[in-house]
Amino acid sequence: MDAQHNYQQAIKEAASAAWDHDWARALQAYQEALEYAPDDVQALAGLALCYLETRRYEEARATYTHVSELVPSDPLPHEKLGEIYSTLGQYAQAANHYFSAAEVYYARRDMQRAISNWQEATQLNVDHAQAHMRLAVIYESSEKTRQDAVYEYLHVARLLQKNGQSQRAEQAVERALNIDPINPDVRAAKDDLRKGEPIEILQEYHAAVYPQPTPGQMEQALHTQEESLLEPVEEARGPIEKSTREAMGLLADIIWTGEVPAQASSPLLSGIDAYQFGEMETAIEHFLQAQEAGLSDPGLFFILGVLYQQMRKSGDTIDMLNQCIDEPQYAFVSHLILGQAYYTQGEPLKAAQHLLEALHTADNQLNQGLVDEGGYERNMDSLTEKTTEQLEELAKSLAFYLDVPDWDEKLSSILSNYAEQGKISYVPDLIELIIEGGRPELSTIMQRIEELLSKNMIRMATEEAHYAIQKAPDYLPAHRHLADILIREARTQEAAIKLNLIANTYLVRGNAEKAADLFTEVIDLWPADTSARQRVIDLLREQGRVAETINQYAEMADLYYRLLADPDKAIEVYNQALEYGRQADAEPALTIPILKALADIETQRLNWRNALSYYERALALDPGAEDLVLAAIDLNFQLSDPAEAIRILDNYMRQCISQGDVKRVTSILEEQVRLRPTEIPLRQRLAEVYRQQGRTQEAITQMDALGELQLDAGRLDDATATIRKIVSMNPPDIQGYQQLLEELESGRKGS
Repeated sequence: MDAQHNYQQAIKEAASAAWDHDWARALQAYQEALEYAPDDVQALAGLALCYLETRRYEEARATYTHVSELVPSDPLPHEKLGEIYSTLGQYAQAANHYFSAAEVYYARRDMQRAISNWQEATQLNVDHAQAHMRLAVIYESSEKTRQDAVYEYLHVARLLQKNGQSQRAEQAVERALNIDPINPDVRAAKDDLRKGEPIEILQEYHAAVYPQPTPGQMEQALHTQEESLLEPVEEARGPIEKSTREAMGLLADIIWTGEVPAQASSPLLSGIDAYQFGEMETAIEHFLQAQEAGLSDPGLFFILGVLYQQMRKSGDTIDMLNQCIDEPQYAFVSHLILGQAYYTQGEPLKAAQHLLEALHTADNQLNQGLVDEGGYERNMDSLTEKTTEQLEELAKSLAFYLDVPDWDEKLSSILSNYAEQGKISYVPDLIELIIEGGRPELSTIMQRIEELLSKNMIRMATEEAHYAIQKAPDYLPAHRHLADILIREARTQEAAIKLNLIANTYLVRGNAEKAADLFTEVIDLWPADTSARQRVIDLLREQGRVAETINQYAEMADLYYRLLADPDKAIEVYNQALEYGRQADAEPALTIPILKALADIETQRLNWRNALSYYERALALDPGAEDLVLAAIDLNFQLSDPAEAIRILDNYMRQCISQGDVKRVTSILEEQVRLRPTEIPLRQRLAEVYRQQGRTQEAITQMDALGELQLDAGRLDDATATIRKIVSMNPPDIQGYQQLLEELESGRKGS
């Protein structure tokens, strides 16, 4: 209550100061208000204005950007950002923000403000294609501005040509030509296109003065915009409509490139025209004629499938789409439509299979290299075990989720979130989210909860979650949100209990994969719960999730060793992991860390022989792992087996040399000599490496030390050979070495 009162007082003080243009006082008051409500839009907007008025442009920019993220449907932050970037001379960014503001006004049907912002965008960046396109269509709808539409279309054509889209550039020129057939600039642009030369617009660009439109004119402009054949602006179209338009464009392109059989060109063109005018049956007739004339392009089959689906002819839809479903550009939408067609025919299993494959295909498009392939495979296999009601619910939910304009943005956001969490097996979560999202009455509440949580409004989010549970007690995502809220409030034990209950409910419902994921979260909150961890391991093993199973074994073993001080139990669990890895044919990358952990425990217990055996097993899996090589060398020296240590070292050095990494050989030998200065074989190898590298003085230094070691060991012959080699290298104090050599040789003769 006090916080709310203090916030209101600060806001009043800020408003009063702003009214008086006392920006310093206003700024301080808004900052005070934000201490009580950190993401309050009113206070942030006021603070941004203070920064702007006091010419603190970078702070104003950052604050208005934050406001635009909190309230994306408000055009004012974008207009202010446009003003700031323009002041800073960053005109391209300014133009983008004015365009964003225009789009918001356009969505509100406030055409006058939308137009002024589009005009501002083109004034600041004459190459802003989307703004030119918007203005071209709007100007074309009014007699007073049709001449200005001509030049907007010419700018669109110029930019399309610049981006290598000559066919679309030609369409834009044709639109301009329809408005003013005798305009010399339009004729020149058409001639430039024909010659392949850059379009030049001689008239100086200016923003037209557009009269306040009547409601009828506004609707006509919107209608014209929707029917535009050009698409430099991405409209709010669903995936089916978008893919159909793209397929139409590709078919039109192959007519011009001569890839269509001669007799198929005319019916294909007629089909495209009929489609543009909404004459679906006529379009189908012409497209079938093109097919009969020898055209077998996948795009043709795709369009026919779409048209048959619109005509509610599911059988024909299925026949056509099965002929293009393997084409990557049509796969996603083909599976989506086939799922809908089979659902209409009363075949929920096939519907669910195609719609799940549509999701899988979309995931591969957006999330390349990170897709949970195993999750999709398991869910596809489980479809045959589901009831008709479950299949129908899944099919409807997938279609509801995917057949909307912003499907890709929603899916990308969810997948990015999984990636940030390091979630590998995310498909069960994703499908649950989609199924629950198919209940609109609850998905709205969930959206409110997420918005409240993003603003850290915990109390209100809790109330909304309880409201969702009151409406649907079995709605597990709401229960999950309550668990998340408990975690935020640092009520860890209560959160773990809640997640445990949710996980058990998923088990009862037959979703073991989701249950395993939730039990894993319980363990993260309550690491010492070894019984819960064993339950997770059992679930993961049943599901064949090898990597996650071995990781859980490793974490449980580490828990026994480091927290519970029970190394024997840790060794037992690690060996269970190894046995499971052997049975599951696990990748070496999964089992090598287990072997290293076992070696580490045995090393700490001074059981060097056991530790060495684990390192040897690890080396058999990855002979080139330097850390394993060095550990094995060290243990062999500890076990008084220098010959074996040197053998391992020599093998690894040969491998390094074969890979051209001589520097690594040198650094390893230097470190080994530093650690074991009295080991003769190490000195010999380092001296020889220095000699081969031309590092004469360093080689001599090593040989000198080597000679002393050999003498101390009574190896006179070896010492003599070493000194003789030093003399052959002509050291600075050669006389001393020669004298020593004579003494050694005479001593050998005397003996």
